[in-house]
Amino acid sequence: MKYKSTLLIIFIILSLIPLSGCYDANSVETLAYAVAIGIDKAENDSIKLTLQFAVPKSSDSSSGSSQASSSAVVDITCTTIDEGISLVNSYISKKVNLSHCKVIVFSEELAYDGLSDYVFNLMNNVQVRPDCNIIISRCDAYSFLANSIPTLESVPARYYELILNSSEYTGYTESIYLSQFYERLVNNRCEPIGILGGVNTKKAHKSSEINVSGYKADETPIETQNNIENMGLAVFSGDTLVGELNSIETLCHMIISNELKNATITIPNPFSLSNNISMNISLKKSTKNTVKIINDYPFIKSNIFVTGYVLNVDDKLDLTDEQTVKDINTAVSSYLEYTITSYLYKTSKEFHSDIDDFGSHLICDYFTNDDWEKADWLNNYKNAFFDVNVNCNTVSSNLFNRF
Repeated sequence: MKYKSTLLIIFIILSLIPLSGCYDANSVETLAYAVAIGIDKAENDSIKLTLQFAVPKSSDSSSGSSQASSSAVVDITCTTIDEGISLVNSYISKKVNLSHCKVIVFSEELAYDGLSDYVFNLMNNVQVRPDCNIIISRCDAYSFLANSIPTLESVPARYYELILNSSEYTGYTESIYLSQFYERLVNNRCEPIGILGGVNTKKAHKSSEINVSGYKADETPIETQNNIENMGLAVFSGDTLVGELNSIETLCHMIISNELKNATITIPNPFSLSNNISMNISLKKSTKNTVKIINDYPFIKSNIFVTGYVLNVDDKLDLTDEQTVKDINTAVSSYLEYTITSYLYKTSKEFHSDIDDFGSHLICDYFTNDDWEKADWLNNYKNAFFDVNVNCNTVSSNLFNRF
């Protein structure tokens, strides 16, 4: 009987353990989830930290409530990110949690001074996920987050995921993770890049004109209420911002670095110079980049293979004619060769920044890390010259492929 009683007591105790809670445990009700972090430059070597929080909708909220109410923005001036979070914790009713953060926004003003301290700090934070996207805002980070109004999506975190995924079908920007930025920052093969962001304003609407050479964030002719835009890339040398790429230049980067999925381009119509042809392009196979050192100067050759689909077919354009298709192939190849070559020389001569990781194609020619460091690739990239060859295979549309 004693043995049975002991077993019964042990069983009851073990059964009660899962029902007991920890007095200091964190739960959804006690945490404030930040979906975005913004960092601006402030006076006296301080920073302005902005946190955008997801605000859970109450069960009795009406379906017609504003989407903007699904998030709240708080900003504070501080000396470090950790100090700022501690100060916010003393202000709000819940504890700040960064585990659901989707984007980290730095202002351009701050990026021109260098971002290494902030990137190292964030990488060292166990709550911040390495797949947070890095955005360099052309306006201050607070304004960027304050104007981030979810469109066609009521959940702020999901909203950031969707707008950044546009790179897969436009080629006008690229998803840049915190881990990728950090890896490029500490290696000696290539330089960091960030997503170029801005706010669409009425001022931009009035000044915007049709620009076939490409747009940057906050310069597009899209007319809407003030909202954020992500278009183009921010180019770094080390941890310091050195320039910007517009949408077409970003497309060139995507082609060279084999990141392009699909994109729409517009080229002059070779049969009617007063008109244009719109095409959807994708990589037929991976771009082949080769790098050689000739008389101490880097010689970089890129062989590119794209497939193009003509989108705006008219009755004067006979895409069943073999010569017509050849002429379009030639026009597309010439356009891309010129545009990509101009982009590459811009990164080399103007920015002095290898953002296409050409160094990885050359590093295997060096036997030791000391030999590679003596080659000083990142400094020598400004002396590079390029040869770009594009082969285009044009088809009229998916419809013609079925016959």
